[in-house]
Formats: sequence, structure tokens, C-alpha cells
Amino acid sequence: MTSPQSCAGILTHIRDHVPGDKSQVMEYLTDMEHHYAGHPCQKEISDVFASLAIQSFSHVEFQTFMSRVQNPDIIVEAVLGSVRSLLNERNGMAAESALLYILPYAEHPNEGEEKYLSFRDFIEYAYYITWLSPEQTFKVHPYQNCDILFQSGQLALFKGEKNQARAIFRFLSELSPVNDSILFARADMCREERILNEFRNLTNQCFEYAWKPDDLAHAYRNMGYYLTETGDYTGAVTCYLMATTWEDSPETARELAYIKEKAGKEPDVPAILSHGREILDERNIPFGPNPKIIELMVTYAEECKQDGDFFEARKYLSRAKALELSDSLEREIEVIERFIEDNTIF
Repeated sequence: MTSPQSCAGILTHIRDHVPGDKSQVMEYLTDMEHHYAGHPCQKEISDVFASLAIQSFSHVEFQTFMSRVQNPDIIVEAVLGSVRSLLNERNGMAAESALLYILPYAEHPNEGEEKYLSFRDFIEYAYYITWLSPEQTFKVHPYQNCDILFQSGQLALFKGEKNQARAIFRFLSELSPVNDSILFARADMCREERILNEFRNLTNQCFEYAWKPDDLAHAYRNMGYYLTETGDYTGAVTCYLMATTWEDSPETARELAYIKEKAGKEPDVPAILSHGREILDERNIPFGPNPKIIELMVTYAEECKQDGDFFEARKYLSRAKALELSDSLEREIEVIERFIEDNTIF
């Protein structure tokens, strides 16, 4: 028997007690949302609330429900997660149906004189104000609004509405200017339309802003594609091999096989590995992560340590290590973890 204290037990209880009378569903879900606000299983519970609300309510009723709950952002995020999954499953009709419920929450306040920008993470904000536009005055707006618009752009692409998708992604690049996911989406469109110069320019930006290993690997694979298409097979192989430092991808093996076929010979992998930095330098391609990103992460982690926030310090040092693969950062992380372990009261 499922324990009522477990997440699974709570989810089952919520589903099993939804009123049969549709007029009572909103009151029931609102009461349940208030009851479980702040619960350790809140994310899983909110996923259920979001699913039941979409099944039960019209768009207008959904907005009424959202005005009554204590944590509307968590409900919106649950719907967003559903939209992402449905798009990944190529179920455009269901994704569009779910997205329409949360599109009203994608409004952005850039209508007056004040400028608003959005960032997925503190490190994007720090990079922007440190290296891109230190003199600019702006306010930070929650990123969730941009994410809703981003999914609407992905849906437009799925439906073949390329002009609409392109307009959305360009608009989002202005709202969230240090965001590789948006740049990759724009680059994918350039790749499909064979606008190779813009594809390379966008990929260069992705290198600059990458703060996650998979984004850095993605940028190298994109550059590998560009070099393959321009006939620079040595540079292309170098980029694909570099990408494997941060992420394995089936695309790498496929592209290396394609390069072998196009070139008519096996690439000299040992020579490429021995001269990788030189090969990339000759082509103005970065060798590894942007050191400015690493510096910001390490500096912020040190500030967190000084403030006694060792969990946050560990998080950003771990991110820096995932990019830089540094033994010294690994030792710093181990010291912090020992401190946390020794000072945590269970």
C-alpha cells in the first residue's frame, strides 16, 4: 500500500479525489495547491495540478485559477515542461494546446522607457554587465516569460512557420542576450537555409557565452559542420574531437564518417590531437571554454564562500570544473564538501 506521506501517495490522493462535478474542480485544486504550498514534493504536485487544470479548465478559467493559487510560477513551469516534452515527442498539436494556456504569461514589460532583460542564470547576468554592456541601465525580468516565447518559437518551427519562428528568436535574442539556447535555434535555421556566414557568427557567440558543457560541445559540433561544408576537413575533425571532451554525441561518429567519405581518406587523428590548439588558433576558433566565464564563476564562488554560502560556492565551482576540467578546482570542491559534511546537522 502506498504511504500517504510519500510523493506518490499524495499524487494518487489528489487525482482520486477530484470532484466529479466540474463546477467544484477549481475550488478543489485551489484548496489543494494552498495546502501543499512549500511541501517537499511541491514540484511533482504542481505537475499534477497543471495537468488537471488543463484537462478541466478553459483558457479563461485557467487564468482565474492562476490568480487564486499561491505559486503560479510553479504551475506555469509545469505546463512549460509538458510543452517541451510534447515538442520532443513531435506532438505539435498537444504542445500547442498546452502552450495556449500559458502564452498570456509571456508578456514582457519593454514598452516604456525602462529596458528589461532576462537571464537563465546569474552567470549570464554577470557576464553581460561585466563584459558586454557595463554602462547600460536595465531591470532584470524573470526568465520564465522568455522561455514561454522560446517554446512558441520552437512550435512555429515545428509547424513550418519559419518567418514567425525567426522573428520570435530574434526578439528573444534582444530580451535574453547571453543565451546559447536561443542562438543555437537561430543557427539551426541558418544551417537549414545554408546561410553559412551567419551560422558561423552565431556559433562564435555560442562559444563566448557557453557556461554549460553540453553547450560548449554543441558549439564545437556546429563549427565542425561549418568547416566540413567549406571543405576544411582537418579543422572540422578537430572540432568534432574537441566536442567529445565535454559531451558524447552520436552526431560525432556520423560526421567523422561523412568527412572520411568526402575526403577520400582517413583523417590523421593522432596528428590532429597533437596539434589541436594550433589548428584551432589558425582558424580563430577558441580552444576550450571562455576563460572570462570561468573567472566569473570562480570569483562568484569565492564571494559565496566569504558569505558562508558553501552550497552556492560548490555549485559554481562544480560548473567551472565541468568546463575547465581542472584538478585544482576539484580540490577546492572537495574542501568545501568536507566542510559542509562536517558542519551539517542531520
